[in-house]
Amino acid sequence: MKEWRVAKQTPEVKELAEELGLSPIISQLLLNRGITDLTSAQKFLYPQRKYIHSPFLLPDLEEAVLRLRTSLERREKILLFGDYDVDGITSLAMLSDYLSKRGALFTVMIPSRLTDGYGFNEKALLSAQQQKISLIITVDCGTNSLLLNKAVREGIDVIVIDHHEVKPLARDFLLVNPKRKESIYPYKNISAGVGVFKFIWALKGLFPYEYLDLVCLSIVCDVMPLVEENRVLVKEGLNKLRLSPCLGVEALIDKTSLRRENIDTFHLGWILGPRLNASGRVASAYPAFNLLRADSLSKASELTSVLEENNQQRRVETEEVLRTCLSQLKDIDLTQEFVVVLAEEGWPVGALGIAASRLKELYARPVFLFSLEEDIARGSARSIEAFDLVKALESCQPLIREFGGHRRACGVEIERDKLSEFRLAINNYAKKVLAPEDLRNFLFIDREIFFKEIDNSLIEGLRLFSPYGEGNPQPLFLSRGVYVKNITACRDNGKKIIWFEQREKGKRWVFPAQVNLNNKVFQLIEYTDIFDIVYSLKEDAFSIAPVVFELQDIRISS
Repeated sequence: MKEWRVAKQTPEVKELAEELGLSPIISQLLLNRGITDLTSAQKFLYPQRKYIHSPFLLPDLEEAVLRLRTSLERREKILLFGDYDVDGITSLAMLSDYLSKRGALFTVMIPSRLTDGYGFNEKALLSAQQQKISLIITVDCGTNSLLLNKAVREGIDVIVIDHHEVKPLARDFLLVNPKRKESIYPYKNISAGVGVFKFIWALKGLFPYEYLDLVCLSIVCDVMPLVEENRVLVKEGLNKLRLSPCLGVEALIDKTSLRRENIDTFHLGWILGPRLNASGRVASAYPAFNLLRADSLSKASELTSVLEENNQQRRVETEEVLRTCLSQLKDIDLTQEFVVVLAEEGWPVGALGIAASRLKELYARPVFLFSLEEDIARGSARSIEAFDLVKALESCQPLIREFGGHRRACGVEIERDKLSEFRLAINNYAKKVLAPEDLRNFLFIDREIFFKEIDNSLIEGLRLFSPYGEGNPQPLFLSRGVYVKNITACRDNGKKIIWFEQREKGKRWVFPAQVNLNNKVFQLIEYTDIFDIVYSLKEDAFSIAPVVFELQDIRISS
């Protein structure tokens, strides 16, 4: 059972509400998201293109633009190298499309997660030398690559456009990464796709509207916070996706039977994104990249079928990994394990990240899953908010061959015989930095409200909070002492509609919620008909009423 944590109301709620001319409920939602002043609130509620930062604030951006322009003028051979996830392939798709339109001489290389692992590799360097490449551009990888230093020493210029954490290394290449220590870029948490988008913007001298759908995908699927300029780009990107997506994305939308006009961040993160990611997880990421570059409907349709097959395989592999993990966890005392570290011979590497994420949600702990391959353990890690994976792995550096990623998601490679020592070390570190309350599953609730407060003013205010995602979750409300007034069948999908009622001083307010038949409300109804409920609000979601509840949790009212 998840612990309910209701945000505390502070005196600032009333002050901010008066400044904005909005309700205290909307003010509370802003404060819960760390927005405490009028200027920040206006930027959040009314995102505009003018709030997007200049490309030239990014470190090495101007030098990178000059170097690529020189390469284009000289007709040099260019190698584009990118990661195999959505951020990587959207970045490659944007940059390759731009270079194609400029008539550039370039090739694209995407490593295999299964055989090459993450990042620039010896095979790519050898290929660049054989092709007489003059310029290598890596996207969504390369920040901490010593091999790219070697490429520069051997006469190949290198531009890295990335967003991963920056280790204290000497670099001979241009590094466009806002996380550099000396960077003056105002916002650090952008995707690599945003960096590439800014790079193209600087090259063109014009805002590259045509890539908004791809940069939007990169932000959402790489789980970047939907605040600051990310929020503006996603809002504009969603409009582009609904109106005129690139041919490949349009084909994928059709394949998944989505209605284009209703596309939102949920569909990107849970329907389109997993399919674009799947090919890189189970085979090769080239089908996903080629889909984003498709120039015919027949080719795009063929590629969406490949992605669908890959996604089905990914699901099967993930479920198998999860079954094995749950079996192993039966023998582990989780009161003593602040970090879950599991390993198995031959686990499919592409399934580990998703499985780790699922286990992290289930057990409210950081999770490391390793596939054992001869003398190497290759793994993925996912973490809770309170545990920074990069800092944790740095504390275990002597035991690690290689790692890279973000504070919440990392790839790790260690020697197999050091796995037990690593498990002990990472748990010892966790016990120093985590409190027991950090390891509890909880539901963060924005505010307790009464049904009578759900009016047009609140709904209009809530409209200003989308798009939702990392850093800006859909607002959750708590209402206590509500009754189940009626249960009816839903016409479209066999679900049930529960009509909840709240009473006060002889007045009654009623709102519907569509729920699955296995929802625990149907078990609880046997004992009582009065509940406390946690829910989000949605407009006309099922043509039941102007406003419906999306039920998140329910308890018998005390």
